[in-house]
Amino acid sequence: IHGQQGILCNSCHGGDPIKADKESAKAPGTGYIGIPDKKQIVEKCGQCHADVETMNFYGVRTDQLARYKTSKHGKKLLLDGDEKVAACTDCHGYHDVVSVADPNSPVYPANLPSTCNQCHGKKKLMASYGLPSDIFETFKSSVHGKALLEKKDMSVAQCASCHGGHGAIPPGVREIGDACGKCHVNEKKYFLESVHANMPQAGKFSECISCHGNHGVQHPTGALYEEACVKCHKPKSVAMKTGRTLERMFREAEDARSSAENQVRQASIEGLFVEDETALLEEVKTNSIAMVPLQHTLSIPRVSELHKKVISSSENIRTRIDNKRKSLKVRKL
Repeated sequence: IHGQQGILCNSCHGGDPIKADKESAKAPGTGYIGIPDKKQIVEKCGQCHADVETMNFYGVRTDQLARYKTSKHGKKLLLDGDEKVAACTDCHGYHDVVSVADPNSPVYPANLPSTCNQCHGKKKLMASYGLPSDIFETFKSSVHGKALLEKKDMSVAQCASCHGGHGAIPPGVREIGDACGKCHVNEKKYFLESVHANMPQAGKFSECISCHGNHGVQHPTGALYEEACVKCHKPKSVAMKTGRTLERMFREAEDARSSAENQVRQASIEGLFVEDETALLEEVKTNSIAMVPLQHTLSIPRVSELHKKVISSSENIRTRIDNKRKSLKVRKL
């Protein structure tokens, strides 16, 4: 992309390209730096990418350098002189830089986990910082990883979604909910209405990851109530009883929804007219879906209201289809 915009070798490496011989081209005063070190790379990239007037024409953000200076990578490089950390070229490439919107770009959403893993997957390097080196493998098996890498869903969370790109930093106990809440808006909203809402501020509870984990998030099931709640609550406590009640309501609602769906499908195969029942089934599905984020309130009365609607509508579907079968039998007789 730089070549297409007339960015030439000397723009980054310095030197005078109009001189006929090497020595003159590299002479003092030409700005020749040869192969830049990582600090020079950051400065060189920043000369254009942090300049509003230059980038304005392309509609490119100009805060990348400022963000980088606030990141773990930037602080290690610019303050500590640690050249093992990532700089611009480690993520975007050198002479083959392409647009970030190009599927071939190392920072394209589907490619970003592999790009980050080039450093974060090295055991020896990560051990020197006290960090794990198996995050990529864990992420691949997660609900986010499968959606991104197998289903090619570019909207799903990847490294930069939670940690940031140029300002990469691990979200802390107090920030993790905001990171997840960027996508899971309703879950965040309802969580703030729960008894757990004030605990992250005290550093006692890390919102989402306390129950769901971070890089290895799996599709939640009812079993999560037993697995997660028991980490903090005693088995016979009121909190555990609440969790088991919620789990039971979800199990019953899911069974009712599945049964109603099967009944409508079977009745349709039998040739019965099921337009009204199909409409009722959509209501059942809508209320079942609405129960999922609402459970983060941990409010039995509020979840119970939707639970009753699911059970009632599912039973109504079953009754209506049974009556149609009886009516058809009578008419045949």
